[in-house]
Amino acid sequence: MKNIRRNVIFSGVGYILPLLAALLTIPLMLKYFGVDQYGLYIICISLIGFMSFVDLGVGQAVIKYVAEYEATGQAHKVKPVLDIALLMYLGLGLLMVTALFVFSPALAGFLYESPQQAADASIALRITSLALFLSYINQFFLNVSRAYHRFDVPAVIHNAGNISGVVLTTLLLLAGYALHEVLWGYVFIQAIALCSGYLAGRKVLPAGVQFGMAFDLPIFRGMISFSAYTFVSNFVIALVTRADKLLIGGIIGTDAVTYYQIPYTIVQMANGIVNTLVVILFPRFSELSSLKVKTELLNLYRHATHVVFFISGLIAVMLIAAGGNFLSLWVSPEFADKTTLTLQIIALFSFFNANLSVAYWAAQGSGQARLIAFVLVLSGLAYGIGLFALGNLYSYNGVAVALFLSLLPFPLLFMWVAREIGHRLNEYLFGLVLTTLLGLVAVYALLWVNNLFGNALVSIVVNGVVGILAGLAFFAWFFKQKKSRETLTIQTDTAVTAQG
Repeated sequence: MKNIRRNVIFSGVGYILPLLAALLTIPLMLKYFGVDQYGLYIICISLIGFMSFVDLGVGQAVIKYVAEYEATGQAHKVKPVLDIALLMYLGLGLLMVTALFVFSPALAGFLYESPQQAADASIALRITSLALFLSYINQFFLNVSRAYHRFDVPAVIHNAGNISGVVLTTLLLLAGYALHEVLWGYVFIQAIALCSGYLAGRKVLPAGVQFGMAFDLPIFRGMISFSAYTFVSNFVIALVTRADKLLIGGIIGTDAVTYYQIPYTIVQMANGIVNTLVVILFPRFSELSSLKVKTELLNLYRHATHVVFFISGLIAVMLIAAGGNFLSLWVSPEFADKTTLTLQIIALFSFFNANLSVAYWAAQGSGQARLIAFVLVLSGLAYGIGLFALGNLYSYNGVAVALFLSLLPFPLLFMWVAREIGHRLNEYLFGLVLTTLLGLVAVYALLWVNNLFGNALVSIVVNGVVGILAGLAFFAWFFKQKKSRETLTIQTDTAVTAQG
């Protein structure tokens, strides 16, 4: 695949650096903001992320159709796709920023009963709307780079913005500034990121293609048939992963947002590497699907599934076994007492959820936006019902358990994979059960080791060393097997040619 080595390296490094920055600064933010204000800060940042998903599916349409048209010799259709997408991003961005600005007082009133707290929250949300607009428009330019297999460029820009935002927030807090000034810092960072995204997008475009805002009705009709369903999918994902913080704050309280979000953030950052690597395959899935190369598509799907099983399983084991010790050292023993179970529940959920990513991007690359939208709507409804019911009964731990309900409709997606790609459902279930059983054994073994040492820091170090060694052993085996299969294929093709 084009630029595969560079994409993996930059995406991996771009994933690790923001993770380290967050690990170093979240305890400090929690100290200076306080539990309640940190919860509001998380809500504002989550809204920026939430709105980046609400693009009517245009972003994924850009990646899919540009990759498909380039692969099938229809490059003349690329510029109309980009022009339509830019028009839609600008229109939707202005609509969303206006809506958030106008309804900020109502949202603030939903979060706080105190008039003073509500007024401060309203100002914070309105500042957030400006950062949201800049971030939203930048998604268009970053998706142009992704469409041309340059996932390294968006990784650098996006993660540099994340790191800069975290560092600037920390510096402003240390200098004595409050939430409103911190959010203005995010506006500044997003403005720089937008300029960088624009320049990077222009650089990857083929000669003779420039950004414009022309409108081609036939191209638009083709795009909207795909992007409308993708929008539904992205909107549901955003509700489940971003906007749920607003609901938790209104139903349970902004302090509950903090106790839920910090464990969620740890798990999300740890598992982010899975989707970061799998999404690189999206344009390749689109190309292979459009060229109808089913054997190569199945091989790509199977290899990606094996890697995801291992990575997600290893991450879950590390978090479940060492998460409590990490929280105790990272934040405080008191905080760990309240949130260790939450982290373990979310870690287990994320193992199952991460293993859906290959099927999701394979189906999206094959144009199955309608099926994905149907599955995700059912998923979002199940999670929403669980959030209200279990959140009221068991607070933030109930919300964590409700995440599992979102997995219920996904067998429908795996049925499509079995039929169209050839990866059978029983093969997936065997891998899932085997990884789960091995993971349980590993968790109990690591917990025994942790009890043996009786020291949180030593336990974390030992668990980390075991995880690194397991990872090196797996990838050494995986690439050896892959090389053996490729050699066998070459020998078989040579023999067939000789007989012919």
